[in-house]
Amino acid sequence: MPFTFSRRKKMWWIPLTLAMLVGVMLLLYVWYIAYFLRLPSRDIPDNEQLFLSPANGKIIAILTNPTQDTILYKQHRKVVDNFIAWIGSGATMVSIMMTPLNVHYQRMPTTATLIEQVYVPGKYKNAMTKAKKLSATLQNEYNAMLFEREDGIRFKVIQIAWVLAKRIVSYLHVGDEKNQGEVIGLIKFGSQVSIIFDSQVEVVAQVGDTVIDGETILAKVKS
Repeated sequence: MPFTFSRRKKMWWIPLTLAMLVGVMLLLYVWYIAYFLRLPSRDIPDNEQLFLSPANGKIIAILTNPTQDTILYKQHRKVVDNFIAWIGSGATMVSIMMTPLNVHYQRMPTTATLIEQVYVPGKYKNAMTKAKKLSATLQNEYNAMLFEREDGIRFKVIQIAWVLAKRIVSYLHVGDEKNQGEVIGLIKFGSQVSIIFDSQVEVVAQVGDTVIDGETILAKVKS
């Protein structure tokens, strides 16, 4: 009996530890919801001559006139299939890196209609990369959305997941029209967003710029 009583007396820490673990998990979940999934209001310019940044982060690369011969693979030779399809020659691609500290919702650069959407599971390479390693990011899970404006200008927004972010969310279906600055999707944790403009659009942003979704001007319609 003395042995059994002593053993039971020492077992009090088990439920207390479990309760503390559950409490920590709940706090982490609340923090995740409140911080990582925050959606701050933005001051939308509401100017259809301008293309706003679809993401919050830092511009790591601007590729002018990419073609089907542009190498977009690293190890497994997996690329974004026909990534400039429906855009034509003279395109420009702007890539924005997002850290876990950035807002992870994406917004419409300009008012347009979604005419094509392609989702690919991918291989989950590290999307947080320097410009010279940009090709590796396009082996990841990605969702490519092709839009067209009323004036015929087309552009493509590509959501690219990070190595730990295996969930891309799109709020759109083909045929949906969204206004400039409206929320169109979400990538969880660190990730990357690229936007491809056709030849009728002039990019005014520069590599190294910090951009805010729905506020920062990336490009404008050529005059």
